[in-house]
Amino acid sequence: MMRIELLPGLINVIRFPVERRARPTLDLLREIAPDSREVGNVAEAFGLNYPVVDLREASDASTAEYIREHVPSEPDEVRQAALQRVLAPLLTQAVAACRDAHDAAVAAGEAHQQLVLAQIEDGFGIEALGQRADALSERAAALLVQAHLCTEEAEGAARAVRIAVQGGTWAPADRNAEFAEAFGLAWKA
Repeated sequence: MMRIELLPGLINVIRFPVERRARPTLDLLREIAPDSREVGNVAEAFGLNYPVVDLREASDASTAEYIREHVPSEPDEVRQAALQRVLAPLLTQAVAACRDAHDAAVAAGEAHQQLVLAQIEDGFGIEALGQRADALSERAAALLVQAHLCTEEAEGAARAVRIAVQGGTWAPADRNAEFAEAFGLAWKA
């Protein structure tokens, strides 16, 4: 079934789902990744376990260790290809998880619309429609959390790969220094 999806806040602009056709990249992932604030609120509302603390940093460290042990150290095409092979499966998994979360959210929204229409029309089967809408909402919430976890893992691995591609030495991320650099502040420890 073809589903027409409008851009949020607009009534005459149809959204083309580029994530369905484009090759999984870090830029694409960042474009479709769920907002961490929204994920936290949804996880809390549905009582889901949300173990995202330091996941990005852990993925960064484990990927850097894997690169150090398994990727050739000479800077050439073989190393570059090996580094891309480290990141590619994580990007593919994260983009697929984001797609699944989006599809589940759309299905849950449609189920809630059917429920509201049935309530307005005083139709039959309202209880069954309510149960279906609730089940789809719970599934969408769980998939949203999973998509966020996959995104955090891919982002952490991407940092380690980026450092390796640039020929730098990996060190744990310093969030305060990154914040200061991003906003042009002079951070003093």
